Amino acid sequence: MQTIYLVPHSHYDVAWALTKEDYLEINEDVLRKAVELLKRHEQYRFSWEQIFPLKVLEERNPELWRDIKEMLQQGRMEIVDGQYLMADTMLPSGEVLIREIAFGKRYCRDKFGVDVRAGWCADSFGMNAQLPQIYRKSGYRWIAFRRGARETQSEFVWRGLDGTTILAHWMPMGYRAGFYLDRLEESYIELNKYAATAHILMPSGSGSTPPQEETVEAARRWNEEHRGGSEIRIATPSEFFRALEGEQDKLEFREGELYDEDLVSVFPQVCSSRAWVVLGARKCEGLLAAAEQFATLAWLLGSEYPGAELTRCWEKMLYVAFHDIIAGCGVDEIYDEVREIFSFLEEHLSAILNSSLEFIAASVDTGGEALIAFNPLPWQMKNWCEADVKLAGWQAAPGLEYDGQEVESQVLELQRDTGGKIIQARLGFHVDLPPMGYRAYRLVERSREPETGIGGGEQEVKNEFFRLGVDPETGMVEVSDQTGKPLVKGNELHIENEIGDLYHHRHMFFELIKSESGEGVHYGAFRPQSFRVEHGPLKSKIVFSGGYYCFRWPYRLYEKFETRLYKHRVLDFTKEVVIYRDLPRIEFTTRVNSRYPNIRLRVAFDTFKARMTYFRETQFGVVPEPTELFASLERTGTPAGIPNFLSWFSYGDATRGITFMNRGIPATEIRQSKVYLTLLRSVGILSADAEAGALIPTPDALELNRDYTFEYALKHHDSDWKEAEAYRHGQEYQHPPLSVQCTSSGDLPREFSFLELRPNNLILSALKRSEEGDDVILRFFETKGEETEGEMVLFRQIKRAAIADLLEREECELRPECYQGNRLKLKVKPFEIVTLRLKP
Repeated sequence: MQTIYLVPHSHYDVAWALTKEDYLEINEDVLRKAVELLKRHEQYRFSWEQIFPLKVLEERNPELWRDIKEMLQQGRMEIVDGQYLMADTMLPSGEVLIREIAFGKRYCRDKFGVDVRAGWCADSFGMNAQLPQIYRKSGYRWIAFRRGARETQSEFVWRGLDGTTILAHWMPMGYRAGFYLDRLEESYIELNKYAATAHILMPSGSGSTPPQEETVEAARRWNEEHRGGSEIRIATPSEFFRALEGEQDKLEFREGELYDEDLVSVFPQVCSSRAWVVLGARKCEGLLAAAEQFATLAWLLGSEYPGAELTRCWEKMLYVAFHDIIAGCGVDEIYDEVREIFSFLEEHLSAILNSSLEFIAASVDTGGEALIAFNPLPWQMKNWCEADVKLAGWQAAPGLEYDGQEVESQVLELQRDTGGKIIQARLGFHVDLPPMGYRAYRLVERSREPETGIGGGEQEVKNEFFRLGVDPETGMVEVSDQTGKPLVKGNELHIENEIGDLYHHRHMFFELIKSESGEGVHYGAFRPQSFRVEHGPLKSKIVFSGGYYCFRWPYRLYEKFETRLYKHRVLDFTKEVVIYRDLPRIEFTTRVNSRYPNIRLRVAFDTFKARMTYFRETQFGVVPEPTELFASLERTGTPAGIPNFLSWFSYGDATRGITFMNRGIPATEIRQSKVYLTLLRSVGILSADAEAGALIPTPDALELNRDYTFEYALKHHDSDWKEAEAYRHGQEYQHPPLSVQCTSSGDLPREFSFLELRPNNLILSALKRSEEGDDVILRFFETKGEETEGEMVLFRQIKRAAIADLLEREECELRPECYQGNRLKLKVKPFEIVTLRLKP
């Protein structure tokens, strides 16, 4: 006999079609109704997802909160997933996903005395490949999810990148399968098509919808009418999974990322709506990581640890990571608070970071006035550093000195007082910094200029790695190696037709409005405004400015007749391209202000070679993507969407490739040899088809007259992504050196390393003080998919070391022979996330 586990629940949106306050009021009523039904019906059960509203309820309605606590402790109400808020699982960094879980589960433990065991990803846009490891190392036993699987059994064992497995259930009908109580028969038939066992999970709830009084009667009636064939049991997800565990050996295995073609046509479009949200989230994620890491180092040197302030910042970041907020698919009103959060985080995290760096700098013996460059990464880093220095009326331009030798630097800006003396300068220089450490450069009067290594002319720049030519009419670049072999061409703006909504890209009649190479509608035209090449010995920059006009005259035979008039300018842009003498990286900065509604703006590159596969960074690892699966334009009529949610992807093979890096550009498409980065979409409605949501106007999402800055970079390599260490280049682009100007006479030497991880395929995720006690939490992961003999070197002696889970709970103490002095050695499995709890 089949058992149907009817699970009453309510999906909570912190903000989406309504505001945060609206949803708090609605869900307080939902919870009140659930408690009433639980008190009235002994057989009733109810499940709740997220912790943020419970935390608010504790203060707003303590009596209701106590009733909820009682029901939880009786086991009649269950918290599923139990995260602070239900983050999207593809866009935020891996560390953000961990903190969502940690903040939520800690509250459940401290306030309710319960440990959440069932994951419940009811509304995320896909499931990243490391979720099995993340969930299992956070204490979960099972996971149920809605999106990412198709045409499969609804129950299976999901194996993650590192080999970790978790018992999983895919919701074939979403979380509303049992919501319509008069259609239970239809839902049962549909779910039975996918069920792998006689146990059928039937979620019975919807978004912020009150539980139904009739549920108990509907279950009773079903059991009378289906006696001997099937039974409905009003249950919690844990009851279903416990029953399913007994038949786990019968289930199929599925591996890797759960991201199907339905999501391919949606998610790369929705996450490029309100592009400023992902741009801001990436910036704040980086600030949070750096502030926490350097605050920890400063604490180990004797500073006070800003734990309360960091917690406050993390809670705001976790709010932004909520799936409907970070994806940009909510109504306009909810994003005012997001802007306020970004301003708050930038201000407070910058203050924490600067205070920590200054404390560390004060502990250094600088030997006079100095500029200290800090490396935020745990490996030796060669990179470009720029810093503003204040000067007390210098006559000569400033320079830098280290170990008695003047260091090559480039003066980028000078500011003089009324008497002509220099009071401020901006210096740029190549650094070679110790792992998560610093080097102090003394400020001296400049005695010589650098030996130039960047050549070129009016339309070309070149270094030892490549030649870069630029078209002065379009700003498009063509990069070749020293033999003249073309490597990549582009940085070409494409304006495309957009009649979709916050979720979907759609076009009417035609897709391309205009490209800088001239393709598209003949009425409009790009027009150059200015072009210059700023040659420098260490850094050179190409700057091109222009605009787009909807109408030019004459608009026919324009190849023959000179354009006399440009009218209806709707787009202003500036494209900057930077190359360095000693780095093989090319950096792009594109600034845009659009008054053009209903467009998608992209930038295109031609790699001159089509590949079948590309590799992209995912949370705590790298995944391959077969490009032909997404080239669905001809097959479905839907533009192909290639996910590129984090900071880099590599398009190439074992002999040649290009790594594309970005700072907050999550949507990419690959068509044959061409790569398209989506900069923004201009849409004016939440959902045009009334399927994804209501037909609510979103004028703010039209992105009109908003100043945008997009930053991206590329690096060519004659090898695959592993040999080229694409992950290292992505990290170094994301986390450039930091600097502090100071004069101090501390005990630390002029060059020092606080933390080193070897080899460099071990990527740092977190360095922080433990939430309980005064231990150091160090989290890192392996990113090449190779078993690695890892070594960690700390600047302090290690008195005790243990392996912990992602919630910082100790799992096993390491044997003393694993660490000696300040060094610790550990074997790390492919794609393994390691959390160490250290007593320095």
